[in-house]
Amino acid sequence: MKISALLTTYNRRAAVLRTIEALLAQDYPLAEITLTVLDDCGADGTAQELSARRWEFLARGLADLRVLRNATNMGISYNRGLLARSAGSAEYLLYLDDDVYLEKGTVRALLACLEAHPGCGMAGPRLVYASDPGRTAHCANFVGKWGGRYSELDADVETECDWLNSSCFLVRASAAAGVRHSADFYTSHEEVDYCLQLGRAGWKLRYCPSVKALHDIQPLGGGRRDRLYYLYRNKLLVFRRNFPPLRRLTATAVTVFLGLPLYILESLRRNRGVNLKELRLIFKAIFDGLAGRYGKR
Repeated sequence: MKISALLTTYNRRAAVLRTIEALLAQDYPLAEITLTVLDDCGADGTAQELSARRWEFLARGLADLRVLRNATNMGISYNRGLLARSAGSAEYLLYLDDDVYLEKGTVRALLACLEAHPGCGMAGPRLVYASDPGRTAHCANFVGKWGGRYSELDADVETECDWLNSSCFLVRASAAAGVRHSADFYTSHEEVDYCLQLGRAGWKLRYCPSVKALHDIQPLGGGRRDRLYYLYRNKLLVFRRNFPPLRRLTATAVTVFLGLPLYILESLRRNRGVNLKELRLIFKAIFDGLAGRYGKR
């Protein structure tokens, strides 16, 4: 089965090289894997190094390595759409973040899951913290039907869910052909939108906890403050794009009237007092989400 591995990166040269090394160490035939890396206008020379080492990676068995580079920083949502359109004739698309390190059998196991379930369009592993491999970072995720509340379940058995973290998942090309990555989000929640599109098209999504991959992120969301605006705004965009009118109304109301106070309390707790700049950002995110504003702030 031909697999197109799609990897977007930004100023993480050391991490992305480790990600590629883990891909090359898979027990799946490398001759069936094409890797496309998109450098989102980084300044650390990632694109140049990968281009210079292309023949080295091909000599190790990889079917092909393509290196792309944006002229300006476009954001992960745009990048994933561009990568998906470059996948060619592959039967499966493997999405990877530049800080995810696959265990040796990850690709083969995810493919086996999809092959065993013809109605399943996407399969994702248990993503664990690279610094604490016994601890789950991402698992099966759900979206409340009426309130839009996100929840998760770190099940011990394969579980159908509403969405999977896009740091690592495998998608059938036939399923991916019917959905699109929207650049509207810039970053955050873009995978929720993508997965909900798959579900509306009739495809199942499956969390495979026996399959593991390491995600090199800080526990407890320590690196997410720079994405605060997108985290809050884009959730409202998810409702706008994927929910029918009545559900969109109830989910939006729950987020504004119940979620907003929680966001404010979290800001007060984290900053041990009032941080006016952050509070203004939170209110702007909610206002822009209600107004349907999108793209890069």
